[in-house]
Amino acid sequence: MVGLNQANKILYIELVALGSSNITRIKPREAFRMAVYKLAIRVVMIHNYPSGDVTPSSNDQDFTDHFIQAGKFLKIEVVDHLIISHEDYHSFVDSGVFKKLQSSKKYILPYVLEEQARKEGKEEGLKEKTIDMARAMKQKGISLGVIFETSGLSIGQIEKL
Repeated sequence: MVGLNQANKILYIELVALGSSNITRIKPREAFRMAVYKLAIRVVMIHNYPSGDVTPSSNDQDFTDHFIQAGKFLKIEVVDHLIISHEDYHSFVDSGVFKKLQSSKKYILPYVLEEQARKEGKEEGLKEKTIDMARAMKQKGISLGVIFETSGLSIGQIEKL
């Protein structure tokens, strides 16, 4: 792991795990330990493939997904995952895989999902209330311009009510 500060300056480089030829087992709490200690706000994950083939496996992607979500919880942003060999490297960001993993919900804690659902529910309820208010105003003969200014709905949306 490479820990970065707010200016993206390297705070530390730490070997967090040694693996065998085909597997490394590490938990986020072990990998993020130094990031928390050094007050890093971003980290770059790096691991090597001595074979030379830097193509990420499905396990690499799952591992990265898990760490991205753990980082979100800790407020430490994972900014990339690099797979390196003696001759080549693979960047999850450059390949486009990282963006997909950032939106994954596989490792999000249940209470975070509940909070997101609650927020979305409130937003949906507010939108419905706004539409109901605009509909009532339209039925009372209030001008479209006033309804537009009051509700924030577009003239087209108001006309459809």
